[in-house]
Amino acid sequence: MKNYAVILAAGKGTRMKSHDQNKSKVSYEILHKPLVRYVLDALKPLNFEDIITVVGFGGEVTKSLVENSSKVVWQHEQKGTGHAVMQAEPLLEGKEGYTIVCCGDTPVVTTETFRKLLDQHINDKNALTLLTAKLDDPTGYGRIKRDDTGDQVEAIVEQKDCDDAMIEVKEVNAGMYVFDNKELFSHLQNLKPNNAQNELYLTDLVAMFRSEGLKVGASIMENPDEMMGVNNRWQLYEAGEAIKMRINKQLMLDGVTIMDPHNTYIGIDVKIDADTIIYPNTHIYGNTVIGEAAIIGPDTFIENSEIGDHAVISKSVIKNAKIENGQEVGPFQKI
Repeated sequence: MKNYAVILAAGKGTRMKSHDQNKSKVSYEILHKPLVRYVLDALKPLNFEDIITVVGFGGEVTKSLVENSSKVVWQHEQKGTGHAVMQAEPLLEGKEGYTIVCCGDTPVVTTETFRKLLDQHINDKNALTLLTAKLDDPTGYGRIKRDDTGDQVEAIVEQKDCDDAMIEVKEVNAGMYVFDNKELFSHLQNLKPNNAQNELYLTDLVAMFRSEGLKVGASIMENPDEMMGVNNRWQLYEAGEAIKMRINKQLMLDGVTIMDPHNTYIGIDVKIDADTIIYPNTHIYGNTVIGEAAIIGPDTFIENSEIGDHAVISKSVIKNAKIENGQEVGPFQKI
């Protein structure tokens, strides 16, 4: 069976409060990388037959970010998540396989979480599997209502609709799903805009599938931070902090000394060898490679560069450059 993915990236992002009418929400950056590229990079190792990105507001910007790694379809009117997935119908309808549906504004999600979701869906022979999380404080999230066995999902209950029992449930919908592809597109046409927003909601498929006796399960993510969506600039910061500390922790576990991980900014594609020391207020981005036992910083900016073993760089700006083994740069140089 083949795997497919649909990334929902058409939203306007009104709460970002931008005056730029051409800027899509998913084009905002964390560590010099657009949000949607994090999602694409998390999906790619799973070897999808097709990845399709649904673009809309600021669509030309989003298209330019994803078209080398994804097919693109347009949602010219934002009529809900179900309507967004419908735009991929010409490319996916009738195909055998499994389709992950996720959002382009969830940059913290990892390949491992997508893999676990897909594996559980296949192993349990579900028609739909939701990604869920257990939160100490689930306020504001749709609760997961399971059947008496605890294996199947009966519904997603929005907080305003929760009774006393459901309000205590800690398991919530993370907004990512995997479907049997044929079942997905055969049921999308039956969605109705039964809500004040007059939109078609993908979550309504849970009740629809269950009413027809189709299996609906849930995969609980190990790290709830991965469900973090970016809807405003504070959430952009929060997601950035999670990604920054994940990167810095892994580098330190791999033998790099980072003197102050809270004030060191290293992009996800950067490669650094062991015994290198990074001093505070250093920014390293792009396809930068740093050799072993180099000394970098403080107050240094490096982008798309190759830094040799034992190089020393301080208080300098290095872009698209090659610094030789043992070479010293700075302070106050620009290359």
